[in-house]
Parts: sequence; C-alpha cells; structure tokens
Amino acid sequence: MVDYTTSLIWLATWPIIIYIGYKFTAFNMAHFSRVETLLEKDDDHTNV
Repeated sequence: MVDYTTSLIWLATWPIIIYIGYKFTAFNMAHFSRVETLLEKDDDHTNV
C-alpha cells in the first residue's frame, strides 16, 4: 500500500500559503497607500 500522507500534507498547505501571501500583499499595499498619503500631506504642508 502506498503512503500518501506527505503528498496530502503538501496539498493541504497550498491554500494556507496562498492565503498568507495574499494577506501579506494586501497589507503592503495598504501600508504603501498610507505612506504615500502621509508624504503628500507633508509636501502640501511644506509648500505653504
């Protein structure tokens, strides 16, 4: 009988890996947007 345990574990981890990658990317995009907004406000403040 063939042991499929390792392949099932490998296949079960892919949704978790994809979810973590998605959350990481979404967090970085939100952080970049916040930093960009802060920099724009800082530029407006210094030009006044």
